[in-house]
Amino acid sequence: MKEDTELKNRLGNENPFKVPEGYFENIVPEIMKQLPEAEVQESGEISMWEKVKPWVYMVAMFCGLMFGLRVMMMDKPLSRDTVSSNVSMTDTVQGIPDEYIDPILDQAMMDDYTLYMYLTDADIEIYN
Repeated sequence: MKEDTELKNRLGNENPFKVPEGYFENIVPEIMKQLPEAEVQESGEISMWEKVKPWVYMVAMFCGLMFGLRVMMMDKPLSRDTVSSNVSMTDTVQGIPDEYIDPILDQAMMDDYTLYMYLTDADIEIYN
């Protein structure tokens, strides 16, 4: 606080920065004189290809994306011989204790008929 009053006493309240007279009034015309003349371009006829090109590019992008995802997510089916030779269905079911079977069936949200159809590998489309 003491330093502020000392500075005000020494320098005064006057703004030390000054702008030349008429600077802001004359700056816009001076800048406009220095700019080159803008060339007027005639608007040409837009061809059909120029109108359709963004849509074609977008379709190509989505097709590429779909193809890429399909290739990356391609499931290679396992043959039944490799699955049955590694683990049989009875080994996996017999290994589960009885107290876990009821909660698993409750989470599966299957009624008895759907469970029967699933376990017997019946074609559900035929019976519905």
